[in-house]
Amino acid sequence: MIVLFAAGLFAVNAIPKESTPEIKIPLGIVTTILPGASSADVERLITDKIESGVLGVERVSKVTSTSGDGVSSVSVEFDANADIDKSIQLLKDAVDKVRPELPTEALAPTVTDVNFADQPILIVSVSGNLAPSELTALSETVSEEVKRVPGVSRVAVSGVRAREVQVIVKADRLQQYNLSLSEVTAAIRSAGVASPAGAITVDGVNYAVRFESGVATTDEVAGVAIAGPGGVALHVRDVADVVDGLADASSYSRVSVDGEPANPSLTLSIFKSRGGNIVQTGQAVEKKLEDLKATTLTGTDIVVSYNGAEEVNKSLVELSRVGIETVILVLLVLLITLGWRESLVAAASIPLSFLIAFIGLQASGNTLNNVSLFALILAIGILVDSGIVMVEAYHTHLLKHGRKMDAAIAAIREYAWPLIAGTFTTIVVFVPLFFLSGIIGKFLFSIPFTVIFVLLASIFVALGFVPILSVFFVKAKLSPLEQKQEHYNRVAHEKYRAFLKKFLHNKKDQKRFLISMIVLFFIALALPATGIVKSIFFPSEDMDYVYVQIEKPQGTDLAVTDLSVREVEEILYVNKNVESFVSEVGSGSLFAGGFTGPSSGSNVANITVNMPKNNAQTSAGFVTELREEFSGITSALVTVGEPAGGPPASSAVSVTFSGDDLDELSATADRAAHILSDIPGVVNINSSTKNSSAEFVVSLDSAKATELGVSPLTVADTLRTALFSTKATSIRTGTDDIEVLTKLDLNPAYADPSETRHATIDAVRNLTVVGTKGPVPLSSIATITYESAQSSINHEAGDRITTVSADVAPTANVVEVTNEFERRFTDDMLGKGVVKKQGGATEDIAQSFTEMFLALIAGAALMLAILVLEFNSFRHSFYLLLIIPLSLIGVFFGLAIVNQPLSLTSMLGVIALAGVIINHAIILMDSIARIHRENPNHTLEEVVIDAASTRLRPILLTTVVTVVGMLPLALSSAFFGPLAIAIMFGLAFSLLLTLVLIPMLYYRWPGKSVRAKFSETQTP
Repeated sequence: MIVLFAAGLFAVNAIPKESTPEIKIPLGIVTTILPGASSADVERLITDKIESGVLGVERVSKVTSTSGDGVSSVSVEFDANADIDKSIQLLKDAVDKVRPELPTEALAPTVTDVNFADQPILIVSVSGNLAPSELTALSETVSEEVKRVPGVSRVAVSGVRAREVQVIVKADRLQQYNLSLSEVTAAIRSAGVASPAGAITVDGVNYAVRFESGVATTDEVAGVAIAGPGGVALHVRDVADVVDGLADASSYSRVSVDGEPANPSLTLSIFKSRGGNIVQTGQAVEKKLEDLKATTLTGTDIVVSYNGAEEVNKSLVELSRVGIETVILVLLVLLITLGWRESLVAAASIPLSFLIAFIGLQASGNTLNNVSLFALILAIGILVDSGIVMVEAYHTHLLKHGRKMDAAIAAIREYAWPLIAGTFTTIVVFVPLFFLSGIIGKFLFSIPFTVIFVLLASIFVALGFVPILSVFFVKAKLSPLEQKQEHYNRVAHEKYRAFLKKFLHNKKDQKRFLISMIVLFFIALALPATGIVKSIFFPSEDMDYVYVQIEKPQGTDLAVTDLSVREVEEILYVNKNVESFVSEVGSGSLFAGGFTGPSSGSNVANITVNMPKNNAQTSAGFVTELREEFSGITSALVTVGEPAGGPPASSAVSVTFSGDDLDELSATADRAAHILSDIPGVVNINSSTKNSSAEFVVSLDSAKATELGVSPLTVADTLRTALFSTKATSIRTGTDDIEVLTKLDLNPAYADPSETRHATIDAVRNLTVVGTKGPVPLSSIATITYESAQSSINHEAGDRITTVSADVAPTANVVEVTNEFERRFTDDMLGKGVVKKQGGATEDIAQSFTEMFLALIAGAALMLAILVLEFNSFRHSFYLLLIIPLSLIGVFFGLAIVNQPLSLTSMLGVIALAGVIINHAIILMDSIARIHRENPNHTLEEVVIDAASTRLRPILLTTVVTVVGMLPLALSSAFFGPLAIAIMFGLAFSLLLTLVLIPMLYYRWPGKSVRAKFSETQTP
């Protein structure tokens, strides 16, 4: 026992700790960047080719994609049971085969797998009275320091601009010297050549010879020579301004604390290594930041908007508190009913079982996270049953025989096999949870793993350690309190015997009881069907922070988006529930990005709003409050949300339309969004039609271009450099390379290099393209038209799609909203060639609930196999299984009473409940068989009444202890509370089924063979 105790403590300390299970889902994402390309060009040149290449990859089940301005993202989903590492490698091989078909301007495609644990463990913002260049330098220093912390995999930085050298070519100088943009770029690029030339032998010694002609400073870039007209040597400075500064801003970041105006900041999103300990890594990063305050970060303000390590610690403390409260409540119940020595022995089975289970969890590579911690709390109410049964049996035999060893042996002999059978019936009901599909199955995987380890440990402790501890601690002599307890036990025993005898003699009462159970069962099933008990996917957990998403029309400039963000900030400044907030312009929220991360672009922004600690306002209530306050903002779409409980999931409502015509898809999606907006309780409506924008299309007249000696490639290169920029070379520094980019001064009056593209379309028309016959105005060989476009084009299985999604307010029901939408959106609203597919949380709920139901059926089938082996009777086994569906009466009525929705976690409670109640019924049924063997002359009625009455106290004890043990969990966790509530009410109702229904069924319909045995033993 001491060795196991020490090994268990070591395992508790050694087991990795994280916030959520590290889920590797069978999903690969192929990202390809084609800078400056429109979404239509990305679709045609990149996405279509990659999709064709990956559709044939082994075990691919679904391919979706998004083609945006300059970027293609193809998501490849594999079969749920596919080997993710092998699948990702096959995907990489397929992409490599397609790569030669992609444009040369495209960057190399990257293939990544998705891991639910790839979320930041810390989001830290640093602000101070610093210039943009100083913020950039500070971000480089701090991020490098943080990356060195053990366990940190990467650090993402936002709110700063990378250092960059921009060569802004003057259009009038190009015309003056008869040069082209590409000649300037080529001159700078050729000046940066460095390569090995060969080797030379001098005096018998070989020396390598390396040719180097590079640029190391801004002045050297400006001094690069260019061949001018007539062979005259020019320099870059003669035709361009060379600016050693910062890249164009792609994001802004600001911090506000205690209602003070927000200051510019840099924001660090810190990620841990896969499989790392979030608590240790988070604490190490916090220490590093604390150390940097005395040096690098002196004079700056640091705001931690998200601390995953703190969340895990909070969960550990909270669940540990719940566990301690549960143990205390168990002790109190046992103390009141059995005695203090017996209660201590029974309660000792809890920590002993946990420590042994931790050895198995640590050895099997599991981690300690919110889900496994919850499973441990859940297991407390289940594992203590075996200890209570053994202690109660020992207590009874000790009073009967008076000898400790005899009492221990008798207790083991009497209940060893029933307890083993009961434990394994509870185990097998959790086994099918291993086979739940998709993200949900992987997220919940640690629950059956943990519970099974704990249950196996509990039966080992109950049969091995509890009798030993009882022999040492439990005494035969009763104290005055224990004498009173025995007296009340006898009173309850006799009253129950009297009730049961009367009930078994009254067939009318039995008939009424059966009819009542049947009627209540169907009423209970009607509660979720009619909406009295609402259905949701995962319940929300109360958090200390919420997020705000701000979205402007596609193409909106970053500075214009920032103006809308400042509108939101003005409201947050005066809100008393706001302690601090961090604004990021140019990126969506990390907490609302789903699998592939947040959206990004100059038209989106997010604000992470931190609430004061121990704030009375719940996060759900705060979200509702902010939605009302932001409703007056019309300059942008503002949505508010809280981090979802459980793994990444679909929006509450999601409707997908597929077809070839983008206009028809857009019109159909608009109609669907309009209908959703009219349904009460629908919030955060999001339609992909918001991606519609416009573009200028440059159409080349090939005949004129050929006549004037201008190639399409030259036109494309000129446009690209003028409108986007082209990398010419890099300046190598000690640690990083500084990119040197060439661009054109479309706006000669620019004040900042980022403003060179702030011009009219006439500036593009007036571009000069150099051909073989000299410079040619672009307007003479091409026409420019204004056309509508989609900034984002989505595919599924190669078909174009558009999606309308929405969330529902806490007062609404997702199933009711979905049904109402289906009623209002008729087939005539579909565009020509458009097909509709319903998805979202309703689909997720239906699939997950179906799988949960099938898991319960599979568990019941495995239970049946064990019960038949135990009792050698299908009839009696079915009697025991009957109480499982009937226990739903207590579950559904209980959820209705406390106004809790039916969720995936409450369905888990039903599965756990099945294992607990069947355990009670097994011991009762085994007692009937045992008493008949020991008393062959007793009648069937006497055997049933004797067995039921002797099991009254342990069944009452285990039921009350489990119900009371679930109470702290029900009150402390909004996420897992519904599970505890389902067990509490279901188990309380099952008390009636176990103590009344099972004896009645066995007495009324024992079976021919059993009735024949009783007839034989009672024949003179």
